Amino acid sequence: MTGVGGHADAVARLPGDFTGIAAILHGLLIHEFWADAYGVTLSDADRETVHLRPADKILDAVLAKDPRPFDVAREPEQRVATNCRGFTVVSVALLRAHGVPARARCGFGAYFREGWFEDHWVVEYHDGERWRRGDAQIDGVQGKALGIDFDLSDVGDRFVVAGEAMRLVKAGGVDASRFGLSTINEGGEDWIAGNVARDELALAGVEVLPWDTWEGPGIPEEVFNELRKRSEVLR
Repeated sequence: MTGVGGHADAVARLPGDFTGIAAILHGLLIHEFWADAYGVTLSDADRETVHLRPADKILDAVLAKDPRPFDVAREPEQRVATNCRGFTVVSVALLRAHGVPARARCGFGAYFREGWFEDHWVVEYHDGERWRRGDAQIDGVQGKALGIDFDLSDVGDRFVVAGEAMRLVKAGGVDASRFGLSTINEGGEDWIAGNVARDELALAGVEVLPWDTWEGPGIPEEVFNELRKRSEVLR
């Protein structure tokens, strides 16, 4: 999911650090739920790219829409629709192509809505000294709307991996209903368990789409109990 395929030469000419890569992606991709903020109305056809899994296929879609080099920022309406997972897997692919250890993590961001942990993906990468978690999705437009006042290349504990979210709930520290997707106002332990599955798969190198595993209510009880156990080892 995180290879660059036939784009290796083009990627080699891009910045190789997290901040530089995120800046490049802000000019190539647009989050489907944030399109209105850029004055863009996405058609159903535009939204089809949200279902692309491999990073190289997302890059293919970028060039199919606009064949200019990746370091040329597109106008918002010419950017490829994706979501936080898309920003993350492409960032991981580009970092790895530059020799930077990186992986995708699935969990919840605490910086989207006060008192809420939003279903989200970020990049975990090693800067040569330690592992950091960076948010490749949020640009200046989103940052202003969200009131971001911290370094997005190192979000720290503002992002909670799914296993930690489950442990927090089990310990009674946080109500499970605060973890979920605010756009549909849903949350709960099923949302956390679904992200435990996605995060474990991502750590194994299989960065599934958000809807490739259980999402929200409906996880079979035996599966939920197993995911609850497995959350103990996800750090």
